[in-house]
Amino acid sequence: MKRSRLGARKLIAWIAGLLTIVSSTLTLATPASAAPYCGPSRFVESIETVNWAEEEFQILVKPTGEARWHAAFAANPRDAVVEQWHAVQRCVPGLYGKLADTIWDQLECHQLNSWIPAKREGSNWATGETYDLESWRPTLPRWVDGQELIFTACLNILGGRPEGPYGDGIRPDAGQTDLREALSRIA
Repeated sequence: MKRSRLGARKLIAWIAGLLTIVSSTLTLATPASAAPYCGPSRFVESIETVNWAEEEFQILVKPTGEARWHAAFAANPRDAVVEQWHAVQRCVPGLYGKLADTIWDQLECHQLNSWIPAKREGSNWATGETYDLESWRPTLPRWVDGQELIFTACLNILGGRPEGPYGDGIRPDAGQTDLREALSRIA
């Protein structure tokens, strides 16, 4: 009799534990109707997306001053990249596979070089006021070091730009996948 009571108690405790886990998971889950969070965080001032033709898009990440400082002086500057990546993933759903790889590569390159002062496209920074992460950029081999992305200007000189809402819509690299033979230089 004692053994069956003990077995029943264990079963009840196991079911109660399972129900607690399931209910807490459902409580923490974001409702499907909730808008993704694209607001500020430690290393990101804002995140916006711009839709282009043929389902291509651009993610505009505006870094904070702390992010640029972190790139120059932190013991591990990639910490900021990881935090920014999580912020981008919260804001832009569906970043998987090769798409995620190219967005990560561009983000990493922009963030690690964000501290370099240089006049570029109306900005005082080599990487611009925003990091323009573009879905149509090719994916480089995974063994390519982040520093090597500098040869491709953070992938901005690889791949064409689809027609879009800004100006001409055609860039000098339209239709070319290796404008400055960057891939052959990396290999």
